[in-house]
Amino acid sequence: MSEPKPMKEIHDIRHRMYEETKNMSNTEYIAYIQKKAKECEEQIKKIKPAKDLKTFFADLKKQQAS
Repeated sequence: MSEPKPMKEIHDIRHRMYEETKNMSNTEYIAYIQKKAKECEEQIKKIKPAKDLKTFFADLKKQQAS
């Protein structure tokens, strides 16, 4: 049985994070998480909230078509 694409992506992300953090101390790991959280907050600020679901899915289809 093959793994669905979303699950494979999740597993790949988890594996990549493990490889990046496996030799870190607790202090280094906390700094890593804080840095990633800050990057995430910056990305969230750049994203405009959708006015409604219909608009959101229309925009998503346009992005996928590009």
